[in-house]
Amino acid sequence: MKLRRVLISNDDGISSPFLNRFLEAFAEVADEVLAVVPAQEQSWIGRAFSRHKTLTLSPQNSPLKNAKIFALDGTPCDCVNIALGHLCEGEMPDAVVSGINIGQNLGLPLLWSSGTFSAAAEGAGWGIASFAASLQLANEYYEICRLSHQMPPEKLDKILAAACRHCADFVREKVKQGNFRIGNAININYPSEYAEGAEFVKCEPASVKLLPFYKRNPDGKFSFKYAIDSGVSRGGLPTDIECLAQNKACYSEICVRP
Repeated sequence: MKLRRVLISNDDGISSPFLNRFLEAFAEVADEVLAVVPAQEQSWIGRAFSRHKTLTLSPQNSPLKNAKIFALDGTPCDCVNIALGHLCEGEMPDAVVSGINIGQNLGLPLLWSSGTFSAAAEGAGWGIASFAASLQLANEYYEICRLSHQMPPEKLDKILAAACRHCADFVREKVKQGNFRIGNAININYPSEYAEGAEFVKCEPASVKLLPFYKRNPDGKFSFKYAIDSGVSRGGLPTDIECLAQNKACYSEICVRP
């Protein structure tokens, strides 16, 4: 059985080379797909809103009959808030799904820096089943996809397509079962070598210690450089960091609205 409507967003923007694959997968499991994504990349922007800016929503050409696509010159949270408050008025989606992100999203409190996860948190705040999905990237694909936004090579495209299909099926089954807590956002991570039928486990976000995110340049200025602690478990489940290190796809439930 298909979902009625799914709202898709992301933080990699309308030019993300992962977006079309994600839309294709959800078009197979939902009668209607509505995508509202940032006009420009908005990674690492967290729960930001464009309070002091007037926003423009621009319709985009859709290659899919049952998908409507819009670009918004705002943040991921702007996208979800405007979609739910204006485009979905009177007919809310069955699920809000953010992704599939170019790169992993792991650990607390780092997750709250992610535009991908924050878009899902916005949906959860409205009481809608909400999911964030991310695909870990091998170093060889980082510059191609993350920095240049080029289409993924054949090997990565197969991994991407498998992760997108799994995510769409997981969201459909989770929503249909109804066994999720309203106000929780589900964070999903796929390993860089993900394959159809690979192990998929429930985990918890690792509790990570924050590290310096900036390196000092010779001129005394600072440039961003990603760093993450190995993290520790806060309970009995494996952590998201441990799962990806073992090439396991994983998901965790994070309370957004008690």
